[in-house]
Amino acid sequence: MKRSVKRRVFPLVIALVLAVVSAALAVPTFNLNVQQIGEGGPQTITVPGGVATATVNWVLDTNPDYVKGVSVSFDQALPSGTTIYVKVYASDGTTIIAQGSTTLSSNLNANTPVEIDFTSSVEIKNMNTVAVVLVGPNQ
Repeated sequence: MKRSVKRRVFPLVIALVLAVVSAALAVPTFNLNVQQIGEGGPQTITVPGGVATATVNWVLDTNPDYVKGVSVSFDQALPSGTTIYVKVYASDGTTIIAQGSTTLSSNLNANTPVEIDFTSSVEIKNMNTVAVVLVGPNQ
């Protein structure tokens, strides 16, 4: 290759590599806090299993621009009969754009993921906030 061609091609290759790396890093991140139900009120209701933190991993649809559900795990074991609700909100913070739930038919060990599918897939670009709600058995 001639030197002048190399000088023109090299910056294009660098630009392409930077574009690919930038696109790979443009993955949305979410913070999740599990608030203890009844916290701050006169009556304290403990979260099932004493859960303090949860980890949410997104389950992509066949089209990777959409999320079809979550895989969620908790830092403590959850008893059978606990219902786990997951809601995803739009950027306004009040509109629910995806939701799903499951009721545990057996005890769930700490840090064991459970997959919850949404009623319909949601486009990633529309997602803003996720909420996880636990309702214990007999409540």
